[in-house]
Parts: sequence; structure tokens; C-alpha cells
Amino acid sequence: MPNPKELRLPEELLLAGAGVKSGLFAALRDGPRPLAEVAEAIGAHRGALERVVDALAQLGYLELADGSVGLTVAARRMFYDPESEEYAGFAFMHAYSRLRTWLALPEVIRTGTAPPKKHSPERLRYLMDAMREHARQVAPAVVNLCLEGLSLPLRLLDLGGGPLNYAVPFARRGVAVTVQDIPEVVELMRPAVPPGLDIRMVSGDFNAAVAPGPYEVAFLGNITHIYGPDENRALFARVAHELVPGGRIVILDYVRGLSTRAPCLGLNMLVSSVSGGVWKVEEYTSWLTQAGFEPPVVRSIDDRQVLVAHRKP
Repeated sequence: MPNPKELRLPEELLLAGAGVKSGLFAALRDGPRPLAEVAEAIGAHRGALERVVDALAQLGYLELADGSVGLTVAARRMFYDPESEEYAGFAFMHAYSRLRTWLALPEVIRTGTAPPKKHSPERLRYLMDAMREHARQVAPAVVNLCLEGLSLPLRLLDLGGGPLNYAVPFARRGVAVTVQDIPEVVELMRPAVPPGLDIRMVSGDFNAAVAPGPYEVAFLGNITHIYGPDENRALFARVAHELVPGGRIVILDYVRGLSTRAPCLGLNMLVSSVSGGVWKVEEYTSWLTQAGFEPPVVRSIDDRQVLVAHRKP
């Protein structure tokens, strides 16, 4: 039931986001500094910065001592220590970046049209952090489902897999992985491919053409909600063409009617895409069978769904 006492503006997200956007956290990455020095380094108004620092200290991000300000141990682990279990980078900045888009929802309700979307290298990095954080808990189980009952050698196509959240564990299982993503993502993430793993990065729009196979498995992780029925139907047909007979397609996404997170994701796609949304099992089944696949088997992992279907011989 709605509770007016809990209907609060997300102050912490806005405040932490301001700490990133202003350069405050970056200015403290190498250690504590006098507040006046930080203000000069980031071009901040001293009085305004003092208030922000006080609030961030109260929330546990910063600590004050002898006129200097520094990151707390918890904040340093969260932002800058990839070896820490608490590490998340700046994944929360993806939600921060979406705030302006969501504020357009009243207008979208009226017109049914999403506002123009601005892309930047900075937002792309935040998206990579967010996708890594979302995948961290489920990747092992998802990889197990994808490879269930299969034997090496295997060739796998990972569409939209530029963040490498699934490509790396696939490759560590001995699978030859081809990752196809947009050029900006491939350029950003290619240096992050661990040495010695069989991962090939391919730049290109898979809505135009899929990296040539053949493959035994195709993995589509969190991409079908970006597109509408026509795009997904055509994409499944392109994937089927590159799979061996009996080859497997695995779709990971939030399915309407099964995931409690699907309605909010559907709204996010309404305000941020042309045709994206969340889709029912019946819709996936129709698109897959039209593309030459058997009906999918559906399983759930952490409120996300994994649909597995095989190309007809």
C-alpha cells in the first residue's frame, strides 16, 4: 500500500552523483587533501563544497580530519578497489544518468514518444559499470544453464556482450567466444579482455548483420528489451542462420508476467527507446518458432528469466 512517509526524493543518489560529476571523488582518489585545495582543484565554491562534504561525510562517503577531507575506507573499496568484494565502481551513476529521462515520463504518457537520448563516453562507462554489477551475482548460474548438457569444443556468439560479464566466464570454461557489440563498446572494452582467453571482439550492429558462424550456442544477454517485436523476430532469424542444426539460443532478460522487475524496466524503455519493452513468454515463443527454433524452456534466476531454445534440424 502506498506510504507517503516513504515517498522521498533519492537524496543520496543525487548527492553521490554530484560528488562524481563535480570531480570531488576523483580529486580524493590518491588520498586526503585540505578542503581549500580540493575546492581550487575542482573549481568549486568553498561554502557550497563545505555543505556537500558535510552531507557526504554523514552518509559515510567522506571523512574529515584537521581541515582535510578524504574518502572513507568503504567508499574507496566501493569506487576504486576492483579486488574488494564491495567494489561496484560507479554503477550507481547509470541510475543517476537516467533521472532526467524519467522526469520526462509525464510528457511521454501524453505523446507516447521518448525524448531524444544523449550518448557520451562518460555515460557509456557508467553503463558498463552498472551491467557488471547486475551480472556479478547471476553470471555463474547463467553460464551453467547456457552450457548445460554440452561438451567442448564449443563456439559461442555473445551478442551485446561487450561488457565481458559473461564472455569471460564462458571462455574460462574453454569455450571459443565471439563478442559482437557496437564499435564504441568494443573500443572501450577490448583492452579489458584477459590475456590467454579465446575471446574475439567484433564491432558491428547485429540488427544489420550477425558475425558469421557457425556456432553451437548464441547468447543474448539483456538485449531483447531494447527492441520491439519486429527487431527481435528478425534478430532471432539472423541468429538461427548462423547456428548449426540443433544449435542453442539462450536469452537472458526480464519477462513480462514472470519477473517482478519487468514493469519498471518496461517503463524505462518507454522513456528511453523507440520500440523497446518487456515481452511475454508467448511473444518470445512466437518469434523463436517463426525463426526456426523449437519452443523455449524457461527458467528463472534472481527474478530474471533464461529462455533456452534449439534450432530445428
